[in-house]
Amino acid sequence: MLCWNSEFSLSDFADLSQVIIAIANLFLAGYVLTYQIRKDKKSDNETARLNEQNIKLQWFKELIVQPNMEVINLFYLNLYTIKDKINSNDLTVDEKEDINNFVKAELVKLRISFVDVLLLVDKKFADQLLKNLDELVDGITNAIFDDELKLKKSQVYEKNIGSKITYSKNHLISQLYNYKGLSL
Repeated sequence: MLCWNSEFSLSDFADLSQVIIAIANLFLAGYVLTYQIRKDKKSDNETARLNEQNIKLQWFKELIVQPNMEVINLFYLNLYTIKDKINSNDLTVDEKEDINNFVKAELVKLRISFVDVLLLVDKKFADQLLKNLDELVDGITNAIFDDELKLKKSQVYEKNIGSKITYSKNHLISQLYNYKGLSL
């Protein structure tokens, strides 16, 4: 049988338990309120960051990409004309150098009008685009100066130059499309 101290009655224990429950409720309410305030602040910060990112992307599109899409397309179209410059399977050194200088000159035009502006906005992203373009130019240069390749043949040209131009263009457009306003 339970033995109760004569000084505490069952109602005293009930009152004490109500006080403990009230304190626990007060603590829990404070915790929930603090948690919700932190969550709302974090959500507000994330919303502000996303809004700022969207604004930057809009400016990026309007000031850099749209005005230069014609320059980008012209660069790749001009590179496709290399096929017309290959008039035999055995190009002379001068012909090879002319084609190579043409490719480099086209790259310089693109860099000046597009990539250099992009460097001011996001250097890391611009470096990724430059890597794509440099790999393309290197691939074309290697193919042009490879005496074993018979570039006058359509299949050989397409495999060693044409497909690289197409891949580079698609990759560049993909990089622009996937740009999120933050360095990748």
